[in-house]
Amino acid sequence: MGTSGAYGGSPGWKGVKDQTQAWLNTGAGGEGGGDGPSAPPIPSTPPSDVPEARPPIPRPASITPMLASIISALGRALAGGGGGGDGGVGLSDGGGRSMARASRVGGRALGGVYGARTGNAATLSELGLDLAELSGLSRYQQAQRILDAAIGPRGDVLESELRKTNAAVVLWALTEEVEPTPVELANRWVVEYVWEVWITESGPTLQEHSADGNDRVRSEHEMRAALEATVSAHALPEDRTLTTADFTAAIDGALSSLRRISGSAA
Repeated sequence: MGTSGAYGGSPGWKGVKDQTQAWLNTGAGGEGGGDGPSAPPIPSTPPSDVPEARPPIPRPASITPMLASIISALGRALAGGGGGGDGGVGLSDGGGRSMARASRVGGRALGGVYGARTGNAATLSELGLDLAELSGLSRYQQAQRILDAAIGPRGDVLESELRKTNAAVVLWALTEEVEPTPVELANRWVVEYVWEVWITESGPTLQEHSADGNDRVRSEHEMRAALEATVSAHALPEDRTLTTADFTAAIDGALSSLRRISGSAA
């Protein structure tokens, strides 16, 4: 994992940055140290533009009131974005993110990996992918096809959040020995996306936290563990083949569910 120093964050997200700084000032990450999670060994080398997936953090999360407040603020901003159905600016605070687009892109990515893992041609066809052709490719080639079909080649900073999220989740889902459940797919996507948004918005703050980076790594570790403990997707249908729209709705529900922890931040 890492932070981005080349992007100072989006207009209107100053509150998240300030809350992050306040959290760091309280000594966040001071205990339960250790290096951040690393990707599991994979037998072949993935293409350079498909990042390795991050595994779940194998320790309980400790959600402090300040950390809960940061996640709650992120959740409110993301779930409240709505709008932007044409892929343009969707947040009223000027952040430039369209949650409608994020959920739709995420739904397409999850639909693609679900179709690939379950062998469902109908769901794959929503992305213009052919099951027979996809089955003859390596897992990394499959991941690249799904990524391209889900988001396309757009490359600005905010789009890179979606691409990184999709890459991490799709590759993780394709390479897991046990097929992830649809709800696990949705939960993982939201964790990865909110994580990428937080890194974009608070990256410079995190970089300034420690000259050698050790405190930053511990803080990132703690934030990610808290996200994984917090995110909860709505149930997905079990009596029929799932569609990209089903996954889009699950992402919307999970983003909204982040708001439920706001009471613990009081």
